[in-house]
Amino acid sequence: MTSVKQSISGNNNIQVGGDIKTERIIHRTEVVYDKDTHISSEQALSVREHIQKLASELSSQRNGFSLAYNTFYKHFKIPTYKVLPKERYDEAIEWINKQIAINRNKLKRINPDQWRKDMYKSIHARANELGIDIHDFANDVLNPKCLISSLTELSDLRLKKLYQALFGIRK
Repeated sequence: MTSVKQSISGNNNIQVGGDIKTERIIHRTEVVYDKDTHISSEQALSVREHIQKLASELSSQRNGFSLAYNTFYKHFKIPTYKVLPKERYDEAIEWINKQIAINRNKLKRINPDQWRKDMYKSIHARANELGIDIHDFANDVLNPKCLISSLTELSDLRLKKLYQALFGIRK
């Protein structure tokens, strides 16, 4: 081995005499999936789609996707949605839908067209679920001067009122 002569001045300096090898160490937590305990692949896909819808509602915030997933993980105390316990699946979907509804008003300010589309979709889905003709229901609830033939005719305020009336109905 040859002799190495080094000199250095200043603060916070490091000297290495000879070869140096650096490796990046990555720590990963592996979660073991148990099909008897955790949700199925289909349910996991459904949860993921719901979380992504929530993330799109939160997209006005810088990290909408990480915020949505991390909030979900923290609430259910799990490292990944794939290990959600089977018995908590319905609770998870309901919780995500509530979070979407809570954040819907933020979307109205940021992207009013998307907010209206989401309202139309939610209203039609709920009306189909309840077996209600939405136009008849809207005419009964809103008492308009002329009959409503399309939800697009409604102002934002009337659309929200219809949404609240429809979702206020218990099965």
